[in-house]
Amino acid sequence: MERVRAAVRLLTAFAVVALVAATAPAGPSRAAQVAPSGTSRAQACVSSVGPGIAPPGTVPSGLPGFHASWYGQSGYPTLCPGDKSTAVVAYYNSGTRGWVSGRLGEMAFLGTWTPLPGQDQPSSLGGDGTNGSPATGWPRYNRVAAQPADYVGPNQVSWFQFTIQAPQQPGTYRLYIRPLVEGANWMEDFGVFWQVTVRAVDLTGVLVSPTTALTQAINTTRSYTAQANGITGCLDLAFVDAATYPVDGSFRDAETDASGKVVGDDKADLSTAATFSTVNGVQKGTSYVDCVVIPPSGTIDVTVTSANGNANVRPIFFQDTNNNNALDLNATNFPTETVGVGAPVRFIPPNAASSSYTITVGAVNTDEKYFVDSAGTKTFHYDGNDIYQLGSMNLTLAQFEQLLSTGDGITMTYSADSTGMSSFTITSDVGRAAPTVVGNVDDYDNENVQDDIQLTITEPPTNVDDIVYQVWGTSVTALGPSCETSGGGYAPRGTLQMPRGQDTAKFLDRQISSGFYCYRVGVTNPVTNTTLWAYSNFITVETPPTPVGPNADPRSIDARVTTVAGLANTFDAGDVIKIAFSKDMKLATGARLQGVDADGTFADIVCGTGGNASCALNAATETLAGTPYGPNRVLTITLTANPTTIQPGSTPGLQLPATISEAAGISDLAGNPWDVLASPDGVLGAPD
Repeated sequence: MERVRAAVRLLTAFAVVALVAATAPAGPSRAAQVAPSGTSRAQACVSSVGPGIAPPGTVPSGLPGFHASWYGQSGYPTLCPGDKSTAVVAYYNSGTRGWVSGRLGEMAFLGTWTPLPGQDQPSSLGGDGTNGSPATGWPRYNRVAAQPADYVGPNQVSWFQFTIQAPQQPGTYRLYIRPLVEGANWMEDFGVFWQVTVRAVDLTGVLVSPTTALTQAINTTRSYTAQANGITGCLDLAFVDAATYPVDGSFRDAETDASGKVVGDDKADLSTAATFSTVNGVQKGTSYVDCVVIPPSGTIDVTVTSANGNANVRPIFFQDTNNNNALDLNATNFPTETVGVGAPVRFIPPNAASSSYTITVGAVNTDEKYFVDSAGTKTFHYDGNDIYQLGSMNLTLAQFEQLLSTGDGITMTYSADSTGMSSFTITSDVGRAAPTVVGNVDDYDNENVQDDIQLTITEPPTNVDDIVYQVWGTSVTALGPSCETSGGGYAPRGTLQMPRGQDTAKFLDRQISSGFYCYRVGVTNPVTNTTLWAYSNFITVETPPTPVGPNADPRSIDARVTTVAGLANTFDAGDVIKIAFSKDMKLATGARLQGVDADGTFADIVCGTGGNASCALNAATETLAGTPYGPNRVLTITLTANPTTIQPGSTPGLQLPATISEAAGISDLAGNPWDVLASPDGVLGAPD
């Protein structure tokens, strides 16, 4: 059914409307219960935005041609590393010619300007993901924003909006902008800039000693002392995997959705491989300790241990300010709660006795020259006196260490005497196995056509860190059984190094000509120089490439209720909704849409566990109202319970018809969110 919508947007100078979804605990938090009145519990980092800057009293008007005058802007932000902020700047059309969207030589943009980053230069504060700029949704790496209205006439004001992202390094950054009409000329008021202050993540609220890594036997204990400085209340105690905690202060957050895509949950991944034996002398024996009251001295003493022969952990001490038993993170995995991190401790099993063994490797430490079996029962040491082989191929010690990784199969004749000679043969080398490769076509560079190919490369978890994968591509004349058998003439397209602590990364090939394509991704064994290849699916760039709307935002073009299982006029369990989209789509964990009905009821439909609906995209072509839609273009929502009322109206429940007012976690394959308001159809009415 077609949507009938009149959208009127009133932009008042520096009025900020924020929609915030918050969950408040039923009672005061534990920190509030324990802390004396008037004490503060500072977070590790909190972003903020300063006051807006008002427009001038007078501006020029009637200047011949294209001209612009600055007319105010939102405030300068102070951000945590990686956080994003929306900026707004107003320009008054002080010329005699209007600005016309979509027309070269008449459309107004904001461009990057001198001195920072320089005229038409990329900025570290935002961009389109090309030329070293972060991907924050700008039209191009050097075009900060485009005019939002179709037409801005003389003596009218245009409100340009764009997103900036804080770099990881604390400090003060500036972005200078200047308006222009693309294809015509730059306009005035070129001294406008944004100043962005990036805070340092505060890890000094809790200092933990010792600070040096240690390897010790399983079932022994290591002592740590946490010193809370300037904070009161209580601290939660937990562990993180030492191998996935980098030096920059971020944490691992690697939950995946049903498709295997890493989506995270904005909480640090905790480890259960070790336990806290004692806390301030009190026996515990758990891997998570809730709310240890900070004593007047600020000192908390703990001992930690593990019976796990492959445990490599760091203890963390943090203020759980929202009482969710988790260390909360921002979008780039930096903590938003005060936290202290202890030095790594690795627990290893007893040394193996002299004998012959066939094992699977469970953990490796090349610095201390030992590895542990996967059962975590034995530790094997090696040195320059030993003999190494890969199958029947002799290896040097350095080559052996290059190959040695978790999951490898090894047979050995082992000497427990450090002066003796052992022989180690790698029978199964899994550290450089071929990845999986999935290719998609979309508009990843905001050029408004789907002519970019993105490869999602996923390596087995047993692969070693820091592998550099070779990416090769080829065009094919027709779609065959597979890229492995049909593709020929592969040529290098680039390389991709898998980030440490991750198993999935993206490779982007931009602005590809129409046709059929195959890709292969290879990993080379540094000792044997053999390369294992993984092949993509067939990828088609249409002729001509499929056009998409500005910023490639997907839209719903058919929305309908296909089944009513309960009350005829009310959304309830068993009802089925189908929504067809203009592009291939994907769902995030907990995807949500909100509907509003005629009596003013606002209600959420939430997908998945803990929600009120099951949601799935079509795996094969599906026809809706006589129109066929390819895979991943039709979303089927089956209600398992009534929608959750956010704001009640005059009639209980969400009534039919309902208009979709907002959505989250529903995007195209490039990550562009569903543009609900611009969609041709977003009304869920009587069954079709």
